[in-house]
Amino acid sequence: MAADNDASLAKLKQLLVTGSNNVAWNGSHLVRQLVDWFQRDERERHSKLHPVQPPSNEDGSGPRLRDAGPCDSLISCTSVIPKLVEEGKAEVVMDTLRAYSQLPYVDKEALVLCLAVASKQSDQKKLVMDAHSAVRELCTSTHLFFLFIQISKMISKQTGHSGWGRGLRRAVNEWYLSWEPRRLALEVTRHSSAYGWTHRDIIRLAHLKLREMPLGTQVVLHYVFMGLEKTVQEYVGKDNTSELLELIQVLDKDGHPEDGEKSWNVDQVINKVNKLHELYGGLTLDDVPSQSLKSAEVWSHMLDKLEGESAVASVNRMAKANLLNPSSDTNHALSSKLVDRLTHSDHTSGCITPTQVLMALHAYEHPTRYVGDAIGKPFEKKFTKGGASKSPRAPGKIPSKKTTKINPQVVDALHSLISASAKNIEKTSRKLGICVDVRGSMGTSHVWTGNPEGKGEVTGHEGAAVTVLSLTSGGTSPAATTLAFSGNSLAEIKLPEGITLLQLIDKFKETVIGEVNVESALNWAREKEAVTMVILTHKLDQQAISAATQTLQQLNEKNNTHIRLVLCGFGTKHLHTQRTDNFLLVLGFDQRTPSIIRAFHEQHFYR
Repeated sequence: MAADNDASLAKLKQLLVTGSNNVAWNGSHLVRQLVDWFQRDERERHSKLHPVQPPSNEDGSGPRLRDAGPCDSLISCTSVIPKLVEEGKAEVVMDTLRAYSQLPYVDKEALVLCLAVASKQSDQKKLVMDAHSAVRELCTSTHLFFLFIQISKMISKQTGHSGWGRGLRRAVNEWYLSWEPRRLALEVTRHSSAYGWTHRDIIRLAHLKLREMPLGTQVVLHYVFMGLEKTVQEYVGKDNTSELLELIQVLDKDGHPEDGEKSWNVDQVINKVNKLHELYGGLTLDDVPSQSLKSAEVWSHMLDKLEGESAVASVNRMAKANLLNPSSDTNHALSSKLVDRLTHSDHTSGCITPTQVLMALHAYEHPTRYVGDAIGKPFEKKFTKGGASKSPRAPGKIPSKKTTKINPQVVDALHSLISASAKNIEKTSRKLGICVDVRGSMGTSHVWTGNPEGKGEVTGHEGAAVTVLSLTSGGTSPAATTLAFSGNSLAEIKLPEGITLLQLIDKFKETVIGEVNVESALNWAREKEAVTMVILTHKLDQQAISAATQTLQQLNEKNNTHIRLVLCGFGTKHLHTQRTDNFLLVLGFDQRTPSIIRAFHEQHFYR
């Protein structure tokens, strides 16, 4: 029984870290697949069309979820939680969710998925109450809160209940009450909707009693439900509401253009930017009207106030607005200000990852933008004789690529930020070996990635280099050693502090190439007493995976060791493996690939 309990808990932990219940990590995201599938299925049913098919694997290998519908698939994929309850481990579920919510490697959406499933274990009253009381603690944003509501709806539909019982209504009430009024005002205006839900929907369905709430919360929720004008009429002149009403007026001035006319002006946006920075210490790109992001003056006031992730995202938003081309004095000044913002690592790099910056860099260096009337217009689907469908191009309208000048200073700043963000990653204390395949295919072939930004542009060497920088904390971690398959042995690659992505790739290219040899890598790990060995290569096949797992098992049994092996095939898909202790298979490359490997190394999932 103990072994079964350990296996169930290991599966839960893996789901919390990877966001997938697959044995192999391939960048696919179970939560998004299920929710998207459910919403498409709902739309199809409402329009009286045939139900949609189950979602396919990211690698196109066919349906991964083979149940009757998205609700059934949701229950099936999270069956580990009812299993833990059945094994008498109900209290472990919430303890694990709370503990993992503090980890940097946890998948927040998977965490909310498990919380929603736990809240629906109707025969376990204590677990349900504990799950509802943890909604505010674990759903730290509107996005996660609405995801919890959506998944609860999916489960309730499967069980035939409405989903808005007393416990859920209480959890919703506590979620809104737990916010300080000024932060709540920012939250409801920054993220007004997600997953088809709005705050107004939630307030109505949960039957929130505004008159019983504190005055500040009343004002904000009245604004959400009734709008700015009626809220001002209702609360103007009441004690301690003037400052909050003034703030809501500022936050409400996003405006939405109607009939081609913009309802905002530069002064309004700049006033909002300054107010948000004064009150909250930072802002995101969601805090200003998207139309205003075409204004050089707005960007000039925003750049030094943006939070880290928004500062990185600003590169491509500015490029789309043609504000980074060094063709005018205004653009040159903006580019210089952006470069300064990106190179201040103490302000930017602490909250972002090297892979996020790499994807932003590729999206900037390889833009895919088209102009022409043919783009964006739907055409009637026509069927050919053989049954295949075509969407014909509009006659006489041929889309053409829009040329964009790349600013080399911005590119250099992003490369510097990759190095700076890598150094800020917490160093591992467990001994780690990383073996890189330096053969030519790694430098010439593109990795398979499910990320739309930079898709098809990241090479195997770039994927390996950014993974190495992430796992070694930019070369500053004494517990991590980087090796290359060179000749018939392993050659250590020294990483000086501050090494850049391009410098590391050059080191790969300068190394004498050798064949990938899993056995020699594992023997190195045994001799150096390493906890984990990571092998980064381009192509894998089923035979190589089977041989690697067999070699790992034999070595551990023979030497009474517990070495862990991560086998990464950045250009590989369509492969599967059996669940094996101490082994992780990674297919393709994703923004979260290095963090998944790190979580496995730190023993945050599997036994």
